Amino acid sequence: MNTAPVVSISVIRPKAGRLEDFMALQLEQHQRVRGKVDGLRGARLFRSDDGVVLISVFDSAEQAEAFRRDPMFTDHIARVRPLIETSEAGAFTQAYAVGEI
Repeated sequence: MNTAPVVSISVIRPKAGRLEDFMALQLEQHQRVRGKVDGLRGARLFRSDDGVVLISVFDSAEQAEAFRRDPMFTDHIARVRPLIETSEAGAFTQAYAVGEI
């Protein structure tokens, strides 16, 4: 098992006029899963007028993948999918770090 931390980055653009609806569901999801996701080190959600960027750090790629199959995640995706215009996601490992965010 690869034990290098993995960073999941999603860039999400809700449909026109649906950003606040998306944010409400996303914040509900945050409360629902907080402290319940195995291997999740932490997450950050950044927003702009156009959409959001969600960054989640997992202990391993295997734990990140397990969460993507978990009903806590798949059920949430089913709820927000009608609100989303486009979404891109990927898994990354850190190349370098400067300071704290």
